[in-house]
Amino acid sequence: MRLIGREKLCCINHTGERVKKWVLSWAAEVANANWKHPADVHAQFPNMRQDEGVGFLFPVNGSTWVICMLIAFPQGVALITALKAKDEIYEN
Repeated sequence: MRLIGREKLCCINHTGERVKKWVLSWAAEVANANWKHPADVHAQFPNMRQDEGVGFLFPVNGSTWVICMLIAFPQGVALITALKAKDEIYEN
């Protein structure tokens, strides 16, 4: 997948070494993925949640952040749209 929007992740680098390593690993996995369907994403990231209108939500391990991403499967493009606090996403 072509991963666009990595610059949105820069603010998370100040939250600790463990989180920084997780984010770098996550970005590398996404960039090397060959997803064709949402089920492919879920198989690779079981903690991921798909939310209509928001796209794909990836909780960042060991932090209070969630990476929001849209995926254009036919084009092989993943777009990071936002980095949000979990309480903004999981209000219910």
